[in-house]
Amino acid sequence: MSSEPDRLWSGGSVFAHETPPDGSGLLRIIATSDLHAQLLSYDYFANRQLPGTGLAQIACLIAEARRTAPASLLLDNGDFLQGGALAEIGATRRGRRLHPAITAFNALSYDAVALGNHEFDYGLETLSRAIEGAGFPVISTNVLVEKASTPLADRHFTTPATLLTREIALPDGTRRAVTVGVFALTPPETLQWNARWIRDRLAIRQMEETARAWVPELRAQGADIVICLAHTGIAQPVAGASDENQAVEIAGIPGLDAVIAGHSHLTFPDLRSYTDPRVNGISGHISGKPVVQPGHEGSHLGVIDLWLNPVSGIPNRRWEVTRSRAHLIAGQETVAGMPSRTIREASAPLRLALAQDHSAALFRMRQRLGTVAMPVSSWFANVADGQAMRLIGAALSAHARARLDGGPWGKLPMVALVSSFRSGGRGGPMNYVDIPQGNVSLRHVFSLYPFPNTLTALLTTGAELARRLDLACTLFNQILPGKSDQILTNSAIPAFSFAAAIGAAYQIDLSLPPARPGIARPFGKGRIRGLTIDGRRLGPEDPVILVVNNYITDDPRRPAGEVILDEGRNCTGIIADYIREKERIVLDDRPGWRFMPMPGTTVLFDSGTGAGERLDSAAVLRPEPVGLMPSGFSRFRLHL
Repeated sequence: MSSEPDRLWSGGSVFAHETPPDGSGLLRIIATSDLHAQLLSYDYFANRQLPGTGLAQIACLIAEARRTAPASLLLDNGDFLQGGALAEIGATRRGRRLHPAITAFNALSYDAVALGNHEFDYGLETLSRAIEGAGFPVISTNVLVEKASTPLADRHFTTPATLLTREIALPDGTRRAVTVGVFALTPPETLQWNARWIRDRLAIRQMEETARAWVPELRAQGADIVICLAHTGIAQPVAGASDENQAVEIAGIPGLDAVIAGHSHLTFPDLRSYTDPRVNGISGHISGKPVVQPGHEGSHLGVIDLWLNPVSGIPNRRWEVTRSRAHLIAGQETVAGMPSRTIREASAPLRLALAQDHSAALFRMRQRLGTVAMPVSSWFANVADGQAMRLIGAALSAHARARLDGGPWGKLPMVALVSSFRSGGRGGPMNYVDIPQGNVSLRHVFSLYPFPNTLTALLTTGAELARRLDLACTLFNQILPGKSDQILTNSAIPAFSFAAAIGAAYQIDLSLPPARPGIARPFGKGRIRGLTIDGRRLGPEDPVILVVNNYITDDPRRPAGEVILDEGRNCTGIIADYIREKERIVLDDRPGWRFMPMPGTTVLFDSGTGAGERLDSAAVLRPEPVGLMPSGFSRFRLHL
């Protein structure tokens, strides 16, 4: 088989144009997923460019993928409306301009996009207004306005599927049409995650059930090839897989030709060995079907090549897939080797279309709010009680206390459950907050709290608070006392899953195994020890107000409590108002949380490259730099 690479720049093309000897032609599927409005390769919250990542940077890869395979489709697998300053601009603006994400997709001529769970974060009205301007099908096959007895009888919120036609060039010089059926699956858990927006208004059918009905339906409608945009992950070969990872089951459905996975922000193929024999992480196939999962925020471009051969004599079938290839292209590695002119020319239509939105986002994010008397960072937020999470907790608690004062709960003890949303993990070694001493702008607040959650408060008990905190510590591995250099965190669990109770003091006993969901350990028998508020030991039945957000209180699967405050106020706005009112944020040195001391024990913890300048924020653990890891993270030794 010959394999002569086409060349677009001096380093050669990453796309090989192959001519198989069996007379087949090439259909290429190009995919992005979980862009989270990272459209212009600019971090508005950190006020910096993002080389090699974001849609503008990988636009040159999209152009090259199309150039080397004229019969191609460009698809997105959802979670595009939320995640950055451009998303905030799009959600709050009421003018005539399109949502920036839709503008970007129109500029690059996407063929179809799926609805992910985060498309619903701002409500149905905002979502409907955004997708009205789409010059392509916006599809979800299982989000419903009315659920019927069978999937094919359902009434859908948006287009359930689409048929796209391309002409395949064959080696003999002829060209033949191929019809591609594309359908999309949204996580059913969206009903819980965004309950306040869609409760009693939408239903979401289970993914596999929907797919098993729609694959043959699309074949019956004339599809020669069927592709699924599945906004769900692939179970990993380590602990931590969840019900949100359904791509393996979906890929095994007969009649389906290819799957685009997403949601978990991971990548596939990932060159790993899987215990599940259906999953080949080397070749990128599941149950023999090509599958790609292209990371997040434009970190990767997914490409599936299908070589098709004309078929005759088989009813309702004109093509067969003779061979397939699934591969990922890492933006940072590949774009770095390309001429800047190539990058600029490919992204020019996108940048021109979004120029006004870019200016508006910069203007808004640079609004000054006040000052901080000390650095505020998240480099060590998941291992040491620092000022970043304390600032969030103080702002949210102050708002809740002001609303509840004078009422029946006004004098009860209060804590805020806070997570560090930008603390590395799957977001990579630049996914951190670092606010220097001095001026604070709105962009800093969004870097601390980037999600459009609203503040809520629960009336709960000491036992329930301890249970929540125990579950919030599953990020940490069990640590053996007296042993050196143990890995502290479980890479299969998102870094943002850790949460601390700001306003309480307690210790976390890492010598115990992590809590297991659904199995509550008795009060005082889990990892949380010595739980106090304002110096008073909290008993299991003592009432306490827990300040959280709607993501927690709207989900019926989470631990119970009585909702006593729910005004719909955005958490980011509350934090910004708090800084404006205080004008100067000073050091919060109240007792807080820490790991229970384990003399003679050290652990290894990975943080971003800037962590070395903020070692004082984890001084209690005496951090020692170990070195730079291949992943780009910096490793530190912590003394427990």
